[in-house]
Amino acid sequence: MTSASAAVILFAFSSCTLPAKQGHATAIPQAKPNASHIAQLERGRDAYFAQCVEPACPTTTPKTLAVADAQPQPSMRGNARALESVAPTEVTKPAPLHKPQVLVLEFATDSAVLTPVHRTLLNSAAKALGRAQRVLIVGRTDNVGPDAPNQAIALARADAVRDHIKRISPSHPNDIRIDARGLCCYIANNDTPEGRARNRRVEVVFTASSEGGP
Repeated sequence: MTSASAAVILFAFSSCTLPAKQGHATAIPQAKPNASHIAQLERGRDAYFAQCVEPACPTTTPKTLAVADAQPQPSMRGNARALESVAPTEVTKPAPLHKPQVLVLEFATDSAVLTPVHRTLLNSAAKALGRAQRVLIVGRTDNVGPDAPNQAIALARADAVRDHIKRISPSHPNDIRIDARGLCCYIANNDTPEGRARNRRVEVVFTASSEGGP
C-alpha cells in the first residue's frame, strides 16, 4: 500500500468517529450536593446551633454523650437559683364584704314622735348599731305642704332616731350622720295615702361588724 492510500484510509476512519453535528457538547452529570442540616456545635457553655454540610457535621458518639452529661447546664442552674431566691407568697383571703342593713321607720303626718314599734325595732338592733363603724340616718317627708315645714319635720324625725340610738347603745359609733331633706327622694307615689305613708320615713343605714357575734 502506498502512502497516499494510507492517508485516505486514515481520514475515512477518523471521519466516522466525529459527532454528527458540530457545536453541541455532551452533558456531563453533576455531582449531588452534600446534605446539610441544623446541628449543635460545641458543648456545655460554648454550645450553639448552626447549619452544617455533611460530612463536616459533628457526630454523636458515646464519648460525646458522656461529656455532654458531665457539662453543667447554665440555664437549668440559673432557674434553680431563681426558684431558691423567690420566697413563697402568702395567700390571704379577702375580707368578707358585709351588706349594709337598713331599718325603715314610718311616721304619722306632721309627727316626729317615736312609737313603740319604732323603739322595738331600734332596741333589737342596738348591739349591731353599737358595733357599726358608721350610721347614716335619713329623714324624709311626703309632698304635702310647703318646703320649710317639710324640711323641719324631716330633720326632727332624724334627730329623734339619733337620740334614741345614743340612749340604747352606750358604745354607739362616733360617726353618726344625718341626711334630712323634705320634699325629696320619694320611694312611693304620693297620690295615695299608702304611698305618702311610705314616704314619711326615717331610714337607718349601717354595716354591722362581724366581731362580737350577732
